[in-house]
Amino acid sequence: MAPTTLVGLDATSSLCSSRHPSNVLTGIFTRLMREHFSDPDNIEFAKGNEPTLQLDGLIWNPNETLCTIQIKPVWEYSAQALAQRPGIYTKRNKTTFERIAINNGWTTGMPRDAAGNVKESPGEYHALTVVGSHTFFCVGRTGAETELLAQEVSNHLAQFGPSLRAELKLQRLQLTEVGEVGLLDEFVEHYCVPVVLGYALSYTWRLLSVQPFLKKIGLSLNA
Repeated sequence: MAPTTLVGLDATSSLCSSRHPSNVLTGIFTRLMREHFSDPDNIEFAKGNEPTLQLDGLIWNPNETLCTIQIKPVWEYSAQALAQRPGIYTKRNKTTFERIAINNGWTTGMPRDAAGNVKESPGEYHALTVVGSHTFFCVGRTGAETELLAQEVSNHLAQFGPSLRAELKLQRLQLTEVGEVGLLDEFVEHYCVPVVLGYALSYTWRLLSVQPFLKKIGLSLNA
C-alpha cells in the first residue's frame, strides 16, 4: 500500500513553540544546503557531460580554507569572500497570518486518544496559519554557473521537500519560484538568481480564564 500523506491541525509543528519559527527555519534551510554541498556525490550538476561541469569542485566545508562555496544566512554576507567564491545566502521574507475559523477557534483536528476520542482540556483552543517563505540567493561568477547553481538548489528543494515537510510537521512546504538572473550591484561580473521556498504551519495556543481580562485594567472617565 502506498504511504498516506496526512496534513492536519493535529500535526502541530514544534516550530511554534520555539518563539522564533522563522529564524529557526533560516538555520534549518541553511544547514540543508550545507549538507547537500558537503559531499561532491550529491551535486547533480557536477557530473556527466561537459555542459554540467560548471559546479564541479563546489564543496562546502566548515573549515573556511577548504570551503569553495559560501552557504550562509544573508546577514553573514561577505563581499570579500564572495569575490573569491560563489555563494548561497538564505533570507526570510515577510510572514502573514490566515484565520482558520471565527475568532481563530479550534474545534476540529484536535488531538485524539487511542480510542479515537477527542482529548478535552480546560480552556479555549485557538490556532492561526502562519504563512511565510525564504529566498535562497544563488550567486555565481558567470551567468551559466549561477543558473546551474539555482537549478541545483531548486531541484534539491523540490525533491526532498515532501520529506522535510513531514519531519517539520508543516502544513505546506513548496518550491514556488526560481527568479530571473541578474547582475549584482557590488560586482559587475557576478550574477544572482533567487529561489523561493514557501511554507505554512499551524500556530496554536490555549487560553485559561482566571478572571475577566478587563477586570485588572483601571478605567476612568473625566468630564
